[in-house]
Amino acid sequence: MRLGGHLPSRDVLTTADSLGVDVVQLHLTSPRVWAHPRPRADAEELRDSNRVAAVHAPYLINPASPDPVVRERSLGLMNATIAQAARCGAGGVVVHAGSAGPKGTIEQAIERWLDVWPLLDTALPILIENTASGTSSPGRHLDSITRLFAALRTVEGPPLGACLDTAHAWAGDPTCAEDPFGWAEAFRTAAGKVAVAHVNDSAVEAGAGRDRHANLAEGTMGLHTLQALIRGAAPQACLLETPGYDDRRRRDLEILRFLVR
Repeated sequence: MRLGGHLPSRDVLTTADSLGVDVVQLHLTSPRVWAHPRPRADAEELRDSNRVAAVHAPYLINPASPDPVVRERSLGLMNATIAQAARCGAGGVVVHAGSAGPKGTIEQAIERWLDVWPLLDTALPILIENTASGTSSPGRHLDSITRLFAALRTVEGPPLGACLDTAHAWAGDPTCAEDPFGWAEAFRTAAGKVAVAHVNDSAVEAGAGRDRHANLAEGTMGLHTLQALIRGAAPQACLLETPGYDDRRRRDLEILRFLVR
């Protein structure tokens, strides 16, 4: 299992070396705008390093949106992100499961994903990430995540992968706190395998429905819960998305090494 973290996109390998991480995740453009990523000058260096575990797609992307304009823009930005991620040698592209909106349903969200999935132009795995909030998000609760993965396997499209975020699981689905190992194991079974785990503590209580990351051992989850989720998911890589790119991240990395030993 390779260990690393999400890092700022500038001088990413230098930062990785300074923090002592094996692999990285990065954004290729600002995650909160619709701008398509430009080719990176260091794309060849990143590809040759074999250290880019994943590229995280912009947060605005929502294939489940009730707005057809948002879905169209999501498809365009997703394909542009995929193309540049492939140039960087990324192991996959992480994308949130999205939401059908406050008046939508899980069924509508899944149907919209089925419309978009065949239009994603890539042999690169798409790693769908579970979510912490949204009553109509197919990524929040284990039963809807299972349905989403099962539905996507019925249509042609890119390789289907998964990203399990520990803080999202804890905050999004109250059943996770009852049996974190079982929850993560069931997630892995539904996905087939977990390529990447985002290992984050949570600043909110179980089932709170809010996405608030905390440094490891400083949130509400407890190290035993984090370890159970990692063991149940059995990911190929664990990536920290905790606050700080300094000694806080180095400390989290030490804790993560303890958790996976």
